[in-house]
Amino acid sequence: MNIICALCGTPLTATDMSVGKNKLADGGYLCAACFTKAITINRDLINNLDQFYFAEITGMILKSKIDASQNSGGSQPETNNHYQYDAPTRLDEIKDQIVALNARLSVLANEEVNELANVLDRDERLLAIAEGIDLQSNREGIIFSTQKRIAFIDKKFLGGVAKNEFFIQDISSIDHIENLLYSVLKINTYRGSAQFKLHNKNDGRAFSNIQNKKMTYTENEFRQDSSPLQAFTQTIPDLVQEDVYSAAQEDSNTIFEQLEKLGRLKENGILTEEEFAEQKKKLLDKL
Repeated sequence: MNIICALCGTPLTATDMSVGKNKLADGGYLCAACFTKAITINRDLINNLDQFYFAEITGMILKSKIDASQNSGGSQPETNNHYQYDAPTRLDEIKDQIVALNARLSVLANEEVNELANVLDRDERLLAIAEGIDLQSNREGIIFSTQKRIAFIDKKFLGGVAKNEFFIQDISSIDHIENLLYSVLKINTYRGSAQFKLHNKNDGRAFSNIQNKKMTYTENEFRQDSSPLQAFTQTIPDLVQEDVYSAAQEDSNTIFEQLEKLGRLKENGILTEEEFAEQKKKLLDKL
């Protein structure tokens, strides 16, 4: 599998990988073009890029674009001593939205984030985003909300994308239950329900707040949707039925999936042996 540039989403070439100074603190890489763009903004990045996170680099680039726009006063950009920036891509816009949401996404979600440029419509804007597991398929990926829908996507290891989506007009309610280390997000629709385990326990609040602002419920709907959450049985056709409160089994499955993903990152050269060993130990300690 190709290693993807964290900024522009293009596959890195052998020349890019040979630079040796284009790795970010969170494990991502920059292609030669994006690395040049970054060091043009801040020359110190030539020697210490690995001390900066993806969000910090995108923040620098965004600030530089704003400053350049204000300094030009709408006139044609000068050619002397000024870097000529490309127009922001759809992926750039999406990543700026993620930064603005203060989303806590790890490097493991980079492939899914890059795929958002192909999944989101041009007029869709991210309102919430989190890493988690679809408890019906046991696939790990990201779940996001826009003004149109809530959806889960997972970039498959062998190509393609697994997607499970719920349009806003079909959603009757959204519930979330916070546990010590994670939360469970439940999406209720008129044809069934689905649940997602979010790795950060507070992430479910953002999804619930969005839905609570958009919808009101009848007394019968409220009584039905607010009942205590019992062992969940999936009612959507073609999805596996399972008990989501088999907590020990869930935690083990999550850890093994994380270990598998870490192994792929190491094989692709994104993680060093030391980084892989450190993250592996943290996961195994949770078993």
